[in-house]
Amino acid sequence: MAQYAATSKAAEAPEIEEAMYDGVLVRVESKRVKGGLYTKDTENGDQKLEWTFNPLDEQGEVMYDKGEPIEVSKLTGVGFNIASKTVPQEVRMLKALLTKAEFAAFEAGEGTPDDAIPAAEGGLLGRRVQLEVFVKESGWPGVGNVVAPRGGQKGK
Repeated sequence: MAQYAATSKAAEAPEIEEAMYDGVLVRVESKRVKGGLYTKDTENGDQKLEWTFNPLDEQGEVMYDKGEPIEVSKLTGVGFNIASKTVPQEVRMLKALLTKAEFAAFEAGEGTPDDAIPAAEGGLLGRRVQLEVFVKESGWPGVGNVVAPRGGQKGK
């Protein structure tokens, strides 16, 4: 049987300045979030997607704080409604991550590359974007806008 030790130390927010950074997609996770003005499922929480990125330094290397890679994330809905008058954040996220041909295929209902497969194998993991990083009142970094890298996504 395992033994566990209690801790009273909270995780510390990584040191990162508010700015635009190049970044790479690390993972996308589905989660349920309770609370908020527009929550529909007040019992279980609404389903959301958390998009996590590693910001890159001026040399294009992953940024570190206290020996750990810095991660910043953005929470979006799961609607992907391309006909909406206001473009949902989740659609904007895909527009930043996909090539023009891939986004056209997505709009035509053909789906997207897999978010659990590395970019080198045709997936989304590791694809570059530009991130607007801000620091919340809690001291933790967050992501405002995500846009395609300069010159757009390369590939198909």
